[in-house]
Order: sequence, then C-alpha cells, then structure tokens
Amino acid sequence: MMLEQLKYKNHMNEVFEFGSEGIYIDSNDLHDFEWKITKKNNKISSFDYDVQKKKLPIVIMCDTEEQGTAAKNRLFEIAEKDVLALKHGQIIVGDYYLKGFVTKSQKKDYLLTKKHLKLTLTLTTDFPYWTKETVIPYGGVGADNDSQWLDYEMNYPHDYFCDMATKQVVNSGFVPSNFRLVIYGPCVNPAVSIAGHTYRVFCTVAESEYLTIDSSAKKVFLTANNGAVSNQFNARDRDSYVFEKIPPGNNVVSWNGNFAFDVILLEERSEPKWI
Repeated sequence: MMLEQLKYKNHMNEVFEFGSEGIYIDSNDLHDFEWKITKKNNKISSFDYDVQKKKLPIVIMCDTEEQGTAAKNRLFEIAEKDVLALKHGQIIVGDYYLKGFVTKSQKKDYLLTKKHLKLTLTLTTDFPYWTKETVIPYGGVGADNDSQWLDYEMNYPHDYFCDMATKQVVNSGFVPSNFRLVIYGPCVNPAVSIAGHTYRVFCTVAESEYLTIDSSAKKVFLTANNGAVSNQFNARDRDSYVFEKIPPGNNVVSWNGNFAFDVILLEERSEPKWI
C-alpha cells in the first residue's frame, strides 16, 4: 500500500504518475536530508547543501505487455527530455516539489515478461529544497475579484487564494519565504509594498505584458505578449532590495491600485511537510 502519491513532471508539464495503472514506487529516501557543514577553527561556521542524489525504486507490473511497454517508454521519454534540454523536472509529493534530473536508471527482472520491470532511478538535484507554491492574486481598484483579475492568460497549476478585503499576504511558513512577484500591465514603474518593504522596478509594462521579480533565482524580467523575455535586472530599485524575502505571518500589502499582480510564495523546506 502506498501512503504517498508521487509523480514526476518534466519541464514541458508532462506527468508520469506512480501508484496506479500498475506503476508503483517503493520505500525511498526522498524525506532524508543532510546539511553540509563548514568548519573554522574546529567550530561550525555555516551550513550549506551539496548536489544531492535520491534513489527511487520503482516496480512496473501492468495487466498487458502493451501497457508494460508503453509505461517503460513513457517514463524514460518524460525524464530524458529534461536532461537533454538542461531544464529541471520535478518529483512531486503532495503539495511540494523537488527540482532535479533523472541521471541514472538501473533495471532488473525485465526478461521474465514485458508486463513486469523493477528499476531504480537516481534523481540528482542542485537545489535540494522541497518547495510549495501558493499564489495570491491582487486586482486593481474597482476590479471584480471573481472575474476580471483572476482570468489571466498565464495560468498557474496551483491553487489560488484571495483576501482583497484585508490587503494582506499570509506567509504560513515558519521562516521568511522566497517569492515571485508577477505584475500585469499596463503600468509604469510599478511598486508594491509588503510588510513595509518596497519592491519597485523602473520600467514600462504594456498591456498583455507582465513583469516578474524572482527572489530565488535573483532575476527580474519582462515577458511580452508574444512570449519574448527581456532582462530588467538593471531597472530594479537599488535603494530597496527587490529580492527581500517575505516574513512569516500576516503582512500588509499596499500599492497604488492601478495594476494587478500575483504574489507567489515559495515555501522551501529540507523535507516535504508531513500530513
């Protein structure tokens, strides 16, 4: 019996699910973690993470040979696309994902029947934090929050929560969180204040364009309506750090009301939260 429902999603949003249709994942080390310790004068001076590897023991046991063959090929092709594109995939546990690449596959018991296969995948990650994304949308003054400002062309595969009456962002994590701030045009030199800290970029965001401040990647970029992306890092407000993490708890949000935006909280943990 599987207590967790796991799935692998590649950078093209193609998903391979475990726990159904004859495809199962056994006990694994996804919940394990280890900090790298730096010492100075025989005392701990800092903690960090190395590149880490996770083992995923998998059993494929389908009803027919055709289903078994299709499952084996689909698993390989979904994961291989990330390696060839050098773009992270995600192993997903509940509401949390871990970014990485499938860098090794070891197989056994595959000569008995095409319906059956045991294999162990190695997931290698250079960002060993489990991340949960919570998207909180805010609309402009006078907007209908149930329609006008929630139907964006750029959709997110996450749940949306809105609290426009109190104009707050609630960080339910226990430490300050990274975030993505996505500002929708039209607007000029947009600025948003969260917990008294100002996030401002001196640029013009045209209609159907959006500006993204990504505190985890330390990037600021503008996405045009044709999908073209331009770097706006040098246009950031240098007097108020635009990558300042959002504190835990209730935080007051304010802006001039002339544009809509999303605050996407990134709760990052060494292990996915137990539920």
